[in-house]
Amino acid sequence: MYKWSDLDWNDPNFTCPTPDLLDNMEIDHYVEKVGCRMKLKQLERFIDPIILERAEEYRKNGHILSIEETSPTVYYAQVQGSELYNVSIEFSKSDNVSFTDCECLYEDTPICKHIAAVLLEIREPTSNEVKAAPKTPKSKSAKLTDHLFKLGKDELIALLIHLSKEIEGVEQELSLKFVDADHNEGLRQYKKIIRDSIKKHSDRHGFVTYRNVFYAISGAEKIMEKAEEASEKGSHLRTVEICFCIMHEMGELMQTCDDSDGYVGAMIQDCLRLIHHTGSQLERIVAKDRSVIFQLLLKEALHPSLEGWNEWQLSLLESAIYLITSAAERKMWDQLLESMEKGDSSYSQYFSEQAAGLRYNVIQKLDGEALALNFLHDNLHIEAFRQWAIEAAMKSERFDQALQLAEQGEHQDAAKPGLVVKWKKLRYEIYELTGQVGLQIKLAEEFVIEGEYSYYARLKGLYGKDDWAAAYERILDRLDTTRRKNWNADYLYTRVLVEEKETKRLLDYVQKQESTVVEYYPHLVGEHAEEVFVIFHQFIMNQTARSSNRKEYQKVCEVIRHLIKAGGEAHAKEIIEQLGLAYPNRRALIDELQKIKLP
Repeated sequence: MYKWSDLDWNDPNFTCPTPDLLDNMEIDHYVEKVGCRMKLKQLERFIDPIILERAEEYRKNGHILSIEETSPTVYYAQVQGSELYNVSIEFSKSDNVSFTDCECLYEDTPICKHIAAVLLEIREPTSNEVKAAPKTPKSKSAKLTDHLFKLGKDELIALLIHLSKEIEGVEQELSLKFVDADHNEGLRQYKKIIRDSIKKHSDRHGFVTYRNVFYAISGAEKIMEKAEEASEKGSHLRTVEICFCIMHEMGELMQTCDDSDGYVGAMIQDCLRLIHHTGSQLERIVAKDRSVIFQLLLKEALHPSLEGWNEWQLSLLESAIYLITSAAERKMWDQLLESMEKGDSSYSQYFSEQAAGLRYNVIQKLDGEALALNFLHDNLHIEAFRQWAIEAAMKSERFDQALQLAEQGEHQDAAKPGLVVKWKKLRYEIYELTGQVGLQIKLAEEFVIEGEYSYYARLKGLYGKDDWAAAYERILDRLDTTRRKNWNADYLYTRVLVEEKETKRLLDYVQKQESTVVEYYPHLVGEHAEEVFVIFHQFIMNQTARSSNRKEYQKVCEVIRHLIKAGGEAHAKEIIEQLGLAYPNRRALIDELQKIKLP
């Protein structure tokens, strides 16, 4: 059985389980979750593979009689099954499947084969000609449209008022439809919609559990669509205002929810991306709006809802850089960044380094490359700056300077092995660009001994054919020594043995680590079959002695099957007999052994 919390909906390899496999989860939650996450290109993630297979057969065999897009994002189809079924499908503005319906009585999963077949056909029409929907019977949407057109204005108004009272969510949708997007009252209504969805899915203490967070932000997602609409219309100030409205509410929600799945954080990130995009449109922003947006970004960087979230604060300051057009604005920006660094002890080295990067961007934009390069060299203790300085020197062919910077980095970061390797790799690139083969070989061999496979191939190419043989033996010996305390070196050692067909060395390795016989026997059995069978025998007997339950016995039997694949049928038969005699009272073991098929 699965638990709701165990499902990783963002995993690209995720396959949605059927409701009967889910523990303590209402079917409506399942349907809603699948519906609002499922996109046409991701059907395989959310629909049972068996259902998809049947749906594909329906398509190929012409069971889809007609499909009609009755209105934008709304489809009506007729599918011939044991009966003629009407299928309705709707998509949201973000191309998610928001509604599906079929007249069949299939209840094993929310998506039946008739719906799945239509979804597949919409995504990628087959060569079969699917006709437009016939005039009769009309689609449900068409029938409804006819009825609505017959109603008078007062009747329509009365119907909408009635529906808003009777059906949850209709009032919110109508309010959102008619909200004044260019007035402060509109922002208040947006805030109310966001809060209403949060409140609806909160417990009596006002806390939103992890399973309800996805639903609690549904109001924010609707308002996010309004921000995107404003952006598309070129209403840059309004876009930013709506984004901050969302961010304020999401920041407060972060304090009263379990955001283990990251939905709230992702919503804030979406807002920041849209704000950044807006800032980058400087040439399209009206002058008076540009100044207001700039001031707003600086103000919001200090908003209480972002306190402690350095990355988000820095994102706003980065967006503001696009909008700086005067010395006064630059001074304001500098002062704010400096006050944030000094005013709170919680700001980390990470913040300081990222802040330096933003300052570098400002200098580049307003002062030019020469002063930016000076700033770069004044801050070489920062990893990113040193890397930029080295790459800039290499690009301009100042190789001596690049080499000096790399060597200084190795000395400066001697206590940080990962950074030392980074500077050494840049040093290797410098040697390569300057044709210093001897120094390349020395450094490449060092990387190889540490288990870097890519440098093994390079090293092999740097040696002449005659010189390589001696170097190769030396390198193998060194790898054999270092692999005992370095996992990467161990992996590289066996990989080289396999590629270079060093079967004697590989056999010696496997004999010392018998569990590896399962992985390496295909490379050994041709020349060393009997030795391999002996290793298998020893490993199987030792593994059985350590096993005590059916799952472990199944692993033993899997090794025996590998032995059979290796051509050791006679040895496998002998081992099975020995195990039966040695462990007659282990019924689970005897049962698993009997399942092995011998040739």
